Amino acid sequence: MYKRVTTIDEDGVILNIKDFKYTIFDNEKGYLFKNRSYYFKGFKVDNRLSDKVSDFADIGRLHVLAENTYADTNMIAYYKNKKYYPAGIKEISEMIRLCERNTKDFVKRMIDLGIMAKAIVNSNEQIDIQYYLNPLYFLSSKYLNPGLYMLFRKQLDEHLPQWVINKFNECINTIK
Repeated sequence: MYKRVTTIDEDGVILNIKDFKYTIFDNEKGYLFKNRSYYFKGFKVDNRLSDKVSDFADIGRLHVLAENTYADTNMIAYYKNKKYYPAGIKEISEMIRLCERNTKDFVKRMIDLGIMAKAIVNSNEQIDIQYYLNPLYFLSSKYLNPGLYMLFRKQLDEHLPQWVINKFNECINTIK
């Protein structure tokens, strides 16, 4: 299987063409399974979720939330009317099948443990509350973006090389 990526400028001029070869079955790697699916990654080394969270039911709830992250943002989201929206306590409680009061307790516990973060976003005179999963435990992309870094900076600084921290700080300073 081949994939061709063509880079075109705003005038329609082809700048670059790259061909990538994908093998559907490789004797060493095996079968290319669910090639175009969304995914999230959980990690087994360094920061094990089971070392941080003692209740196995909470670990299961976190996995359900990881399945409901939007694209490559690690934001917990729900799908309604052909669109994704940030999940609030009500939607999270529906996902993990707890009442709203118990969901608030669960979310507070996970925030206190550094596994989740709460972001308050002001846009167009509207305040949105968004919840994110820590990329040390779940990551829905190959890349760690600056916004996610800022939310979990305290935990991530212990695990990232200094040059990466410096690059993120440069990105953040140019945004300000």
